[in-house]
Amino acid sequence: MKNRVKYIALLLVSVVLILSACTPFDFGGLFGGKTATVGGTVTDAITVEALSGVTVKSGNISGTTDSEGKYVLYKVPISNTSISASKSGYMTNTQSLSLVADKQKTVNFSLSPELAQDEELRIVLTWGASPRDLDSHLLVPADASHLNGYEVYYVTKGHDDSDEYPYAFLDVDDTSSYGPETITVFQTLNHTYKYFVHNFSGEAGITTSNAIVQIYDRNGLRKTYNVPTSGNGRYWYVFDIDASGGIMDRNVIQEVAPKLEPTL
Repeated sequence: MKNRVKYIALLLVSVVLILSACTPFDFGGLFGGKTATVGGTVTDAITVEALSGVTVKSGNISGTTDSEGKYVLYKVPISNTSISASKSGYMTNTQSLSLVADKQKTVNFSLSPELAQDEELRIVLTWGASPRDLDSHLLVPADASHLNGYEVYYVTKGHDDSDEYPYAFLDVDDTSSYGPETITVFQTLNHTYKYFVHNFSGEAGITTSNAIVQIYDRNGLRKTYNVPTSGNGRYWYVFDIDASGGIMDRNVIQEVAPKLEPTL
């Protein structure tokens, strides 16, 4: 009996010593799940100001952004494949997640304020550190008074007015990496729009930019596009908006910018 008690005591001591030597990630691995750390910053997609009080969640792991819009989630299982950020008055933003055990992953969010009208759309572009300057371009079809159509981008930003052609506006133009670049469409005409991204700086390939385009309507996130990782050229032709307001996938890299088709 004494030998049995001594054996159990030695076994318990061994277990304690093993656990005390483990890092937090190793400890998680002992019980069937490797983990990683995820952190980043959350900003307003219109003002680019940091957002505090945002709930960031991946699976059962959650946290809240501080006064600088920063968050950190510890011990996130590497099996988790998505992460979301949500705050009252904003559209929830969900992104895909790919983790490596014991490593830290940076995931930034730009949250779109809720849209007021059923016909409104918001397009939000974000990307990585390089190339530093990507530009959003929206080709707006012609109407009876504007026969050549209109290109919403950093030179001609449109009008922040739902009653004035082109009924769209470049809310934010970012020139130093990460974004967002945001275009709000107040209403659509009954002809095809084209949206594309231009690698303005050209210091690295757009296929390496980790760029993401998200489209929102009044009901929330409508569609997400990730930049293709292959293809030649400085233009990412992302999607069309057809005459009925539907989103038509393009999602190709090409060497020339898309052009509007004649409508009148």
